Amino acid sequence: MAKNTSSEKTLIRVRRGRVDSVDLYEVKENELELLENGESTGLQLNFSIFLLSIAFSSIITLCTATFTEPILQTTFLLVSIIGILLGLYLLLIWWKGRKSIKKVILTIKNRIKPDLIDEGEEQVEVEVVKNTSTQSLYTGIIKPEG
Repeated sequence: MAKNTSSEKTLIRVRRGRVDSVDLYEVKENELELLENGESTGLQLNFSIFLLSIAFSSIITLCTATFTEPILQTTFLLVSIIGILLGLYLLLIWWKGRKSIKKVILTIKNRIKPDLIDEGEEQVEVEVVKNTSTQSLYTGIIKPEG
């Protein structure tokens, strides 16, 4: 059997995709906490759907059933009224608060203004040699040939 010697080297092929630019966004602590906690309105939406479903089921029961005892009919009526009122209230609160995270993300993204590079132009780094003793690096916009 052949021994594995430490002088053998394995060549690994490394492929790299170059990234043109990287945008870094600064985030305030309160924005980070809001993003971390997520939307608290999801729970309100769930309870709203639950209450409205119970209320509409009670309304359908009131319309289709005959009740021998009036207390049973009154119970279904109260469940319907309370379910609709609380369900609509929670639905309204959810509707008003559902855009809070989207607004925070939009605020963070708007901190970096978009670059105004025309189509057909690209930004490249150009090395310019001055005299032969000094070199400078300039970044500019050039139009590709073609």
